[in-house]
Amino acid sequence: MGLCLSTPSTLSKSNDLYHLDCMSDRKGSDFLRKLSREFNPGCDVATVIFAGYFDAGGRKIRQVALQQFFLESQHEDQLAFTWDEYDIDFAFQYFMLASNNLVTLESTVDESTMNEPLSHYFINSSHNTFISGAQLFSDSSTESIKRALMHGCRVIELDCYDGGSSGPVVMHNGIATSSITFRSAIKTIYEEAHTTSDYPVIITLDNHCSRKKRDELAQILLQELREKLYVSKESFKRVWPSPAALKGKILIRDKHKVAENFCRCMAKANVSGKLISTFEFTRNKRCAIHGGLVAARVSHSKSSTFPEMNQTPSISVDLRSIVQIDNMKFRTFGSAASGENVFSCSWSEATLLHQTQNAQRDVLCAFTERHILRCYPAGSRIMSGNFDPSMAWSIGAQMVALNFQANDEPIWINRGKYLANGACGFIRKPDYLNNNGLQLLVEPILLLEITVLACSGWDIFLNERNPSMSPDTCICISLSGSKLDTESRMTSVFSSRAQTGPCAQPYYNETFNFRVFEPELSVLLITVYDKSAAWKDRFLAQSSSPVALLRPGIRLVPLYDKFGKYVGDHTATACVVIKVKQSTTRL
Repeated sequence: MGLCLSTPSTLSKSNDLYHLDCMSDRKGSDFLRKLSREFNPGCDVATVIFAGYFDAGGRKIRQVALQQFFLESQHEDQLAFTWDEYDIDFAFQYFMLASNNLVTLESTVDESTMNEPLSHYFINSSHNTFISGAQLFSDSSTESIKRALMHGCRVIELDCYDGGSSGPVVMHNGIATSSITFRSAIKTIYEEAHTTSDYPVIITLDNHCSRKKRDELAQILLQELREKLYVSKESFKRVWPSPAALKGKILIRDKHKVAENFCRCMAKANVSGKLISTFEFTRNKRCAIHGGLVAARVSHSKSSTFPEMNQTPSISVDLRSIVQIDNMKFRTFGSAASGENVFSCSWSEATLLHQTQNAQRDVLCAFTERHILRCYPAGSRIMSGNFDPSMAWSIGAQMVALNFQANDEPIWINRGKYLANGACGFIRKPDYLNNNGLQLLVEPILLLEITVLACSGWDIFLNERNPSMSPDTCICISLSGSKLDTESRMTSVFSSRAQTGPCAQPYYNETFNFRVFEPELSVLLITVYDKSAAWKDRFLAQSSSPVALLRPGIRLVPLYDKFGKYVGDHTATACVVIKVKQSTTRL
């Protein structure tokens, strides 16, 4: 199945959805409240689920058999049962259609894994974050930046230009798109950076400003980010700081260029008869900023807030001095491996493809073990479509930058991936991607079996143009997220003359098997389509989850629209009931 490169619509107050149900509500309470709980009588779901555990004649399941079912099928053994015997229809409604029975539950941050260098993590990243729609013609907006942050993004990209009397501006390519001021963009980031996660936000600058305006960028960053701006005393690093050490902070990433005034300083500055290097000069400037910020905080320690903008200490500073992640080009992987200092670089979609076709995976993974790699969509994707992030993740690329406004299949996969680790935006890479001494996986290590049983809530999918026409439903089960795990399976098409009620609910009881090579990278994507001749694969709903977080047994899959909100409205929604079985191939 190919990627769905849908055309994003420009953001507006009507569809700018800040909070994602698929990230913010894995407890299921709101979802269960709206679910109809009707199933097609053509598939007796209760008998399918409890087959072999109940008395077929009386449709009763005894407590001991129910305990055995939960232990063997659900892998749960801590349930307490009130009665000695249950009707299987009641047991299905009460135990299976429950808020604690979603296919994945709300995850929490594993604090013990957050103390390694930044290069050891996948980081939820966006491309041209300020754009509200298509790359060439849509508006730039602070709302787009806020939306990305509220959707869990930790890397914000801003294209910076000189602007006019209002200061530097953010816009795309200086063409048909409108602009916003750089100050307003930074102010929005300061306000929303840590609303959904305490872990750091990285601002990556695509910087087209003149020397004079670059100094103004630096002043704005100091004034607006205040106590959140992370400025290290060190100019270049041999190892990255950890996400835990950067909690509550905002880092700046920019291209590494030796500016003209640096060269002039090198020619003039003399310490003990020796010229100081560019890196030494940068380090001294960073120390000055760091000291100035600390002094300002100490002098205002009696106040609960950082000084207002016009009280911020005026520090003559070059933008280079506050850039913490240098975006650089390198000649060979050998030179990158032998260098003492760590750095970051950016690859276009085409460069990523070229490198993965011409370099060994272990060489690429050795590079991303130390250095930070950002990959971004091709410039030809003018409608803001996205590329499949699986290839980049497979070589350990930390920042796979996607157009968050697109709401297409790669974005759904990205949302599913970053449900892990408490949806904090940072996921530790598997050991074999963080330790070049470990052997990369070459054989499947997990056998995953997914059975699509039945669906509920299909009344919401009636054709808006023709309410008497119900969808011809098929469900696609896909693996993504890893170069080695890219498979899709499709159910048969369910058709019904009924528009509402139990008979309109699809059922399948169809099983699909997957051999998974990299379960720590893989994402399970469930996509629902209308196969009616008049529509030709009309998208209905989707849901994605990390394979590593899938729960075995009979589980509920909430369905979401392309924006990540529950399908339906405030009164009704839909779900798919599936059965998950997993077994390892390791000895």
